Amino acid sequence: MARTPIRFFLTFAFIITAFSSLLPSGNVQALTGPFDQNGLPSLEDFTLQVSNGQAGQLRGIYIPGILASLVVQQPAGMDDFVSPWQNVITQFSLASRLGSTGLLAHNYLTGETFGLLKEGQKIELIDGSGRISTFMVTEILRYQAMDSDNTATRFLDLESQTPIKSADLFNKVYNRPGLVIFQTCIKNNGDPNWGRLFVIASPAK
Repeated sequence: MARTPIRFFLTFAFIITAFSSLLPSGNVQALTGPFDQNGLPSLEDFTLQVSNGQAGQLRGIYIPGILASLVVQQPAGMDDFVSPWQNVITQFSLASRLGSTGLLAHNYLTGETFGLLKEGQKIELIDGSGRISTFMVTEILRYQAMDSDNTATRFLDLESQTPIKSADLFNKVYNRPGLVIFQTCIKNNGDPNWGRLFVIASPAK
């Protein structure tokens, strides 16, 4: 059976050995100093390190005091790929087709920091040419998977307690042209796939 957007959306498949060789080693090199009190390089230094001359290709995410992460693309035809490396975020190709920028990370790696984001948080996106685009967090959504072992499960909005079908949730989150969406799983009661966290950011004015 062919992979579907919904299957990807629900599972965050953990692919290490089979696919790690598809990404260039330069995408996971350690960042160099000097670092701030949070262990992050300056925005200027980080921009120099992730730039590769490719205008329009997203290469880095910088959030002051929280993270400075490289961005990798999903290999062609593998829209369930999520990077198995710390400090690396994966751009979600299906979101790009809807005109939004989806940013994925496992909750036991860089995705752990997504939970630190608050409304009003400034986020810097850096492309391969070194161009910086500033966004601000405008919305945070949290959902419980009503059956975390079922890829066709419905979800429960943790704020309104309203159930929603997985396909409807996918469209609600990602059909937002021009916006940036961070996604990771929520761990609860020992279940790493208990829920989903979405942090949505809009272009800063």
